Amino acid sequence: MKNLLFFLIPIFNYAQEVEIGNWKDYLSYSSATHIAEGEDMIYCVASGGLFHVNKLDNTINRMSKITGLSDINITKVAYSNNLKITVISYENCNIDLLKNNQIINISDIKRAEIIGLKEINDIIINNDLAYVSCSFGIVVIDLLKEEIKDTYYIGSFDNIFGVNGCTFIGDSIVAITTEGVHFANSNSQNLSNYTNWSEIALYENEETYDKIVTAFNTIIGDFDSETISISFNNNKLIKTKSDRVYIYSDIQNFTEVINSKFENIKYAWYDNENSLWVADSSNGLLKFNTENEYESSYTPDGPIRNEVYSLEYQENKLYQCHGGHANFGVNALINDGVSIKNTFDNWENYNSADLGNSRDILEVAVYEGREYFASWYHGIPQMKDGELEIRYGYANTQGILDTTYYSNNRIRISDIKFDSKGNMWALSSEVNNPIVVKTLSGEWYSFNMNQNQVGLFFYDLIIDRFNQKWGVLGQGKGLFVFNDNNTIENSNDDEYKIINTNIGYGNLPSMTTYSIAEDLDGEIWVGTDKGIAVFYDPLSVFSGYNYDAQQILIVDGDYGQYLLSEERIKCIVVDGANRKWIGTEKSGVFLLSDDGMEEIQHFTTDNSPLFSNNIIDIAINHESGEVFIGTNKGLLSYRSDATQGSVKQNKTKVFPNPVYSDYSGIIAIDGLVTDANVKITDIAGNLVYETTANGGRAIWDGNNKNKERASTGVYLIFSTDELGKEKKVSKILFFH
Repeated sequence: MKNLLFFLIPIFNYAQEVEIGNWKDYLSYSSATHIAEGEDMIYCVASGGLFHVNKLDNTINRMSKITGLSDINITKVAYSNNLKITVISYENCNIDLLKNNQIINISDIKRAEIIGLKEINDIIINNDLAYVSCSFGIVVIDLLKEEIKDTYYIGSFDNIFGVNGCTFIGDSIVAITTEGVHFANSNSQNLSNYTNWSEIALYENEETYDKIVTAFNTIIGDFDSETISISFNNNKLIKTKSDRVYIYSDIQNFTEVINSKFENIKYAWYDNENSLWVADSSNGLLKFNTENEYESSYTPDGPIRNEVYSLEYQENKLYQCHGGHANFGVNALINDGVSIKNTFDNWENYNSADLGNSRDILEVAVYEGREYFASWYHGIPQMKDGELEIRYGYANTQGILDTTYYSNNRIRISDIKFDSKGNMWALSSEVNNPIVVKTLSGEWYSFNMNQNQVGLFFYDLIIDRFNQKWGVLGQGKGLFVFNDNNTIENSNDDEYKIINTNIGYGNLPSMTTYSIAEDLDGEIWVGTDKGIAVFYDPLSVFSGYNYDAQQILIVDGDYGQYLLSEERIKCIVVDGANRKWIGTEKSGVFLLSDDGMEEIQHFTTDNSPLFSNNIIDIAINHESGEVFIGTNKGLLSYRSDATQGSVKQNKTKVFPNPVYSDYSGIIAIDGLVTDANVKITDIAGNLVYETTANGGRAIWDGNNKNKERASTGVYLIFSTDELGKEKKVSKILFFH
């Protein structure tokens, strides 16, 4: 069934800032797996994403949910030269047709209830039909009518075979199945009946058959286990192994292409201009010229992989740490470390070799240009300008960074934070003294919590404005608060508490805690598997008086419910307007007012380009208002209407400025005093619009008080300064 229609929005300059309220993807494209040739372009499937290269000018355009695609995790792409239609399949068996800059979604296979495996293995185009080889048969799509025409079943009444691929030769359609090679008359009116298919007994080792093509008037398949892929175009048969490509000019004669960039070939294609394109899962999309010489690589800039364990935005860089462990189980042994984005959207990767052989990077903290990484295996590597300076471990910290109780080489650091004096604090799992600090002068200390080291795990660490350390304990053990009373070297005055669900001991809604954040008022917000709790007076934790957390009661008529009490709160981040960005495990992202009483936004996969409703972490660029959202399917961002305000009125920035008649988006005024009152007047002083800044940013929709579009002219912007006095801060040129 054809059920959705989207307009495709191409992206030409990916490094440019997006408008307020718009989205941007930061997917990985490093692992190329499939290729298709369109009109003057090459499509490439990479890391579950899709991009295309314009062969005329070598520009790269990405395609994702943000540009209008219907889904995520792309598996295959095919192109109809006659109809100028691109067919895209997804991991969940959804299908899109790209036609005349529109996207038509065909979700029948995705929605179908099929017993057993449901996968799309291959797509070919024949005349006006797309033949989709699936784990349950062949689905035929009529590209002109934009609908499913038929489904072919091969096998027997009680054993329908999976189909890995198909091709046409003469008046026959030939299919490679999980039970050998089968054929039928392509003109038959009832190929959905399995009795109309016959097996070709000539072919053996059918379990290795993944692809079949028609080349040189015969059927060619990947009939040996070393062949990775086969394709046929421009009278050239292309076979690949993992480290080489064979170009056949006829059934017997071939040229072997070997190159140092061939590490893990997944597919290759010989285009209409006699160039060879190779999809390599380690080195991306590779192009070779007509002499089979390497010419160039095409990989859109992005993280090295899509997996997110944590996000941090520090010192004008975004850090995407790749993990990992899952619920504190065995080490994932991830060598990809961390991907880092600068303000120009250029990415670099620190892998385990760069980080002194440190694996499983969970978190990062940056202090005056030096980067400190929490490895859940190898301690704390310290980097400066892309170079390893030192890796802190047991030997060079006098045993302060202790190894786990069952291993003499495993140091599991969960998080790192710097306090206001430049001391670096860290949490180390499964040791007797899990709270660790390196002072600004280079001295190391550790502190005991009187907790059994067996099963002692941590998530996040924060340091509040009173220099108290709050930590999230893993595996349903609540929180801890530690206070060294600003005497790191003197442990006699140290205080700590384990916070639980009991009244008088924290009153958490649940012991299963995931996240923690301090807001701009100094309140501590905690995320649990039963919603949110807030410590409104964190300084009272060690006072002997009541300090219990409270849940926020949302009243709707005669009914009340605690805020997000049915949600697992995986992350909490505070923006420049003191609003809370809440990431949940199953319900996407909530943006709440500063007190949590108002839901400002709720983004899900249904109403936004979110790749998944399972949110892993969120980070904010407080200068631009870009909110980075890490899901279990990859990273994207949303340009919000709040930035960090200033104490004193500085130079403002208005964008766009001038505002032209064809622009209908949001106009932003940045660089304001926090929560300033903002007035916009015409040149004669007549009030046109008035608002309050979200942190340091005010927004205007370009309409006057009567909801009418502002007339052509110059408009003045007035803002209250730090003393509460009104002053002109900027002007806008407006064309209507």
